Amino acid sequence: MSGWDDYWTALAEGDRDLAITFIQRALDEGAAPREVLDEFVLEAQHRIGELWLEGEWTVAQEHEATAVSESLVHWLASVTSRSPTLDGRALLVSCLPGERHALPALVVAEGLRMEGHRVHYLGADPEPSSLLSEVLDLGPRAVLFSGSLTSALGTQKSMLVSLRALGVPVVVGGQAFGLDARRARSLGATAYAPSIEAVVEVLDRLPARLPRLPDLETVPGEAEGAWLEDARPELAAYVVRQVRRRVGDEGGTPDWWTDYESNVDHLVGCLGAALVTGDDTIMLEVREWMARMLTRRDAPPTVMELTWDTLAGRVRGHPMARLLLASA
Repeated sequence: MSGWDDYWTALAEGDRDLAITFIQRALDEGAAPREVLDEFVLEAQHRIGELWLEGEWTVAQEHEATAVSESLVHWLASVTSRSPTLDGRALLVSCLPGERHALPALVVAEGLRMEGHRVHYLGADPEPSSLLSEVLDLGPRAVLFSGSLTSALGTQKSMLVSLRALGVPVVVGGQAFGLDARRARSLGATAYAPSIEAVVEVLDRLPARLPRLPDLETVPGEAEGAWLEDARPELAAYVVRQVRRRVGDEGGTPDWWTDYESNVDHLVGCLGAALVTGDDTIMLEVREWMARMLTRRDAPPTVMELTWDTLAGRVRGHPMARLLLASA
């Protein structure tokens, strides 16, 4: 879409007004609002994430650009949304509990408003019991969850099963769920949708209320996954301490330590998610991601293996967890 380079420059400079000018120009040239969301806002967000991963952007730069993107989504919805139909039930859109990346959920919420849907938007990291109370009070047509962090998936099954028991359709999407419906189905979701267009298509096919569904099968690693989530803070802290002790003076520049603690917590969370969903590709993804992050931040070459081996040693009494680590 024309105007991308100008838009990106405005976004990178944190210039909201200039960014809106370029989006307005795209609309005047015939771009549909959904195209703007996909080809400007979401594409830019992907690039922002890549620049942070590569160490070319700081967290502060990422947050500033994301704040501009969020304000742009609100503005776009305010000038393009259709009046909602009032004869049907609303949709509830939210991030998963524990998920703080709110922009994708906001894009879904406002994108659906642009299509004329009534939407209740809860935002980032809702408290699970409050979310369930909101569902009971609202009686939504469906609940739509966005998840960006795979490490958040390990704690979601009980909530999705509760919604399943209430007969409320649950549609999930986002980077955390991978490229197909396997992780979504394993957690009890009704459907997986990778885009706003897919969400609209799914909603058109959903029944008003789900029939009684069979209980989800327990996967072999689920009990270990529950233990690991409970022990996650202690496990992550242990790995960080041991790696710091063993690296010693080899650590060189301290830059790579800045994100290392949160990276290890993410790794442990991904192991829990792999156990609960039964999807071993999660560990392949997080190993590749973490190795790339450490390399771009000039961490000593031994850190990745030290991290992996230290975590494997700490979970040696849990065979499924060790198997997942070994297989990756």
